[in-house]
Amino acid sequence: MKMNIAALMSASLLGMIAASPVVAQEAGDAYVRVAAARTKLVDKGDVKTNGVLDPAAGYSTRETFHGVVTGGYYIANSIAVEASISTPATTDNLPAGSLLGTPNLGDDEFTMATLGVSLHPFRGKFQPYVGGGIIRHFTTQERDGLGVGLNIPNAYGPYVHAGVDVAMSRTWGLFADVRKAFYHTNATGLLPLDATYTQFASVDAKAELDPLTIQLGVVARFGRGGAAESDTRIETDTTKWVLRGGLTSLTLADKVALSVGGAVYPGAGLSTYEHQTPSIQIGRYLTQNIAVNATLGFPPTIDIRGAGSIGALPKLGEVTYGPTMLTVQYHPTRSGRIRPYVGIGASYMIVFDTKDGAFRNLKVDNDLGWAFEAGTDIMVSQNWGIFADVKKALLRPNAYGSFGGAPVVGRTRLDPWAFSGGAAFHF
Repeated sequence: MKMNIAALMSASLLGMIAASPVVAQEAGDAYVRVAAARTKLVDKGDVKTNGVLDPAAGYSTRETFHGVVTGGYYIANSIAVEASISTPATTDNLPAGSLLGTPNLGDDEFTMATLGVSLHPFRGKFQPYVGGGIIRHFTTQERDGLGVGLNIPNAYGPYVHAGVDVAMSRTWGLFADVRKAFYHTNATGLLPLDATYTQFASVDAKAELDPLTIQLGVVARFGRGGAAESDTRIETDTTKWVLRGGLTSLTLADKVALSVGGAVYPGAGLSTYEHQTPSIQIGRYLTQNIAVNATLGFPPTIDIRGAGSIGALPKLGEVTYGPTMLTVQYHPTRSGRIRPYVGIGASYMIVFDTKDGAFRNLKVDNDLGWAFEAGTDIMVSQNWGIFADVKKALLRPNAYGSFGGAPVVGRTRLDPWAFSGGAAFHF
């Protein structure tokens, strides 16, 4: 009886796969995936203090949330080469084990890029795949906490991944993917032994990173895939409006010139983590190649932490702000599937709320600055496509508060990068 049920279930599954519409995965076809992702490191490795192994010492890092864009090209039926890049993510480095209770040693920001091969054995509505290749971990920024001179070098190693594409049509789909990578780096820094920062112990760790990344997102396919020519033909776009919606990941430059009680506080810095917000863009073409575009994001709330000489302080405070941007865009082409654009304009940072931490009576000014962008629409039908873009704003608001009864003034340089991806509708 059990064997009959198993056989029936297997036959039903094979029937579903066979009855599903054929989608593009023949030699010469291609795909693009845009995803929201979660990455967590394994937090293992040998820690040495002044060159002596401390078997009880350890560390922990936060899980990160970021975006990933992947492009693939079928070099043979069911076999694709693919490459991906992630938006920046930031981890802390909290001591654990025998070092538990010590404040955060510092934060490091990183991005990951991959190059590999994947196998797509089925052509139905549900398309599982497996693959692997080489991943490169780039450290893009380091910010000291209690530690001094935090250094986390770039690293690389192999990865494997598996996932499934779920076809919603011949050109659109959803996907889920799990990737495991294997590599380590040799992190170093100095740990102060007194409050005057005159005596230090050197700390180095063979940090086993081995990140696990889970992705969920949309996939667009390009190629024959059994579709009629009329299903895939894309004419020159003559619409006037474009609506883009998706998720934006923001990272800040975290620079500050801080004064306490009217005197410059040397070596002070800020640290924030990457943060995400749903965003919408509304564009209007003024001519065939020139458009104006407004970008609005749901106001995120972010924690503001100290770095450098104030890195050992608790959280400084919280800020809720609204990211906005108005740009004039140039679209060199509105034909074909890939339609890049660049833009220039202004960004306005609206501060909705602040909450105190180590700094009391915290206030942050609104600010207006230049904005730049570059991106592309990748069309999967005449009116629908996916998009990915990057924006840079020059925002440098002043912050005010008090610490220990003394007035604090911070002249910040936030200069956010904003990485967005999602769906685009031309009408």
